[in-house]
Amino acid sequence: MFSITDNERLRDAYALLMFMQSDVPASAEKRAAVKNLAATVKMEIRAYNNRPVSNVRIISADYDGRLELVQLPDELDKAHKADAADWFRGNCYLEAYNSPYDCTGQEFTNWFYLFRRRGHWFAYHSVSRDV
Repeated sequence: MFSITDNERLRDAYALLMFMQSDVPASAEKRAAVKNLAATVKMEIRAYNNRPVSNVRIISADYDGRLELVQLPDELDKAHKADAADWFRGNCYLEAYNSPYDCTGQEFTNWFYLFRRRGHWFAYHSVSRDV
């Protein structure tokens, strides 16, 4: 019923929760319904705040592309650079497909650069959009 998908909705959820906790005269049934709704909103807030951290961070972006910092899985920590590159090409690399139409909006990889940081493999991944 109440789905939190971004920080703006999280702010709205907190505002709704504060409004529901204000002392408004109502019947016992309505107070119970508000209490149940407040419990649901609190559950959604906790679920959003405790969601797993993404392994991709966007460093910079504009209207036609972005630069991402991607952390490769921990299983590749002991792998060689060639193995990490193969994994990246198989799982993160975005191919560009020719189209007879202009401005398809498809995303594709310009380039990527693999490096090690704190014992993990990372990649700078430049993604562009056909606009």
